[in-house]
Amino acid sequence: MTPVSRDMSPQLEAEQAVLGACLLDPSQVGLLAGWLEPRHFYRPAHEGFFAILLAQHAAGHPALAPDAGDDQKQDWALTAIATAASEVPGVTASYGQTLVSTCPRSEHAASYGRMVLETAVRRALEEHAHRLLAAAESESVEATVELTGALHAVIQRLGDAWGTIDQRSRRPLPTPPPAGNPSKAIEAARQHEQALLSSLLSTPGRIPAVASWLTGEDFVDPGHRAVYLAMAALAHRREPLDELTVLWEVQRRGALAAGVISVAGVREICSDGMPGDPDYWAEHVLRAALLRAAATSAGIVRVMALDASIAAGPLLGSAVRALAPADRVQDRLRAATATPAERGGPVVLGTARRKGAALSRSPAPPATPPARTADRAGEPAARPRR
Repeated sequence: MTPVSRDMSPQLEAEQAVLGACLLDPSQVGLLAGWLEPRHFYRPAHEGFFAILLAQHAAGHPALAPDAGDDQKQDWALTAIATAASEVPGVTASYGQTLVSTCPRSEHAASYGRMVLETAVRRALEEHAHRLLAAAESESVEATVELTGALHAVIQRLGDAWGTIDQRSRRPLPTPPPAGNPSKAIEAARQHEQALLSSLLSTPGRIPAVASWLTGEDFVDPGHRAVYLAMAALAHRREPLDELTVLWEVQRRGALAAGVISVAGVREICSDGMPGDPDYWAEHVLRAALLRAAATSAGIVRVMALDASIAAGPLLGSAVRALAPADRVQDRLRAATATPAERGGPVVLGTARRKGAALSRSPAPPATPPARTADRAGEPAARPRR
């Protein structure tokens, strides 16, 4: 493996620096072993090299003894370099020397490791959000639900490694890029909404049950949303429901004055009353809403993961916030379709036990009671030797 140019990105330079520091000072591996993992490295060669260093540390190399001399420390570095050269594709003995020479300060290994981990956080969030976005745009509800859970799981895992999922930030979430060619899906959603409204007009007694899990936010068409909310309000007040009462309620709620829908539009929706199963069409409306919400959430997470100005702790916390709308729709879809025994399954990321990493890596004692898990800047400091 040839030396990397000094003009390379700081992320890759950090990988070289942390490996070089561990070669120069074996004790630094013990400071990293509890939270930095080989898979956090971007380059496979660096991943393999760090795994070898961890193995030497776990085996109790003589260089780790408090009274180890220069000969033991030199043997530590030479053994690791020789093992990597023979076991890791692309690594040569000369590259091991490059790692040593490019390390600014071996005592700063924890800081370099934090840079590697933060890059891994961004990379993992971007990759999982990309998969979720692809599933949502392919209109696969099952895959979308599965990959939403996978993204929550990776947030949890990365939060355990980083030491905190900092949700204190109230920074506005970014706007995701527009979805690719959604016109077909939007038109299908509008047709399902029209069918739902028509079936509810024919069977108004079913409205309260449907309204318990389908909200106005689930409608893609603003006019359909206005009519649905009017129907739900009439049903809630147990008032008669027909074309005229719906039109009056739409007007009273301000949708006509705001231009959300016209009188003719309300009449057109209400004149198409037809028998049908409202639950069937409502589920279609909710499934489409889930796909849209998941696509939006995934797009937001991708935008944030690519923004290097957001620290890892707040980034993880903002990712949880971005997924919340999709989680709420998924909860309601479960309430509508699952059996009572299945409705208690986890969807939203819960409050998980941290590893004490935020407090143990904090540069100063926490200013709040022990429940606080994040330092002032939302970034963990170096973890002390265990």
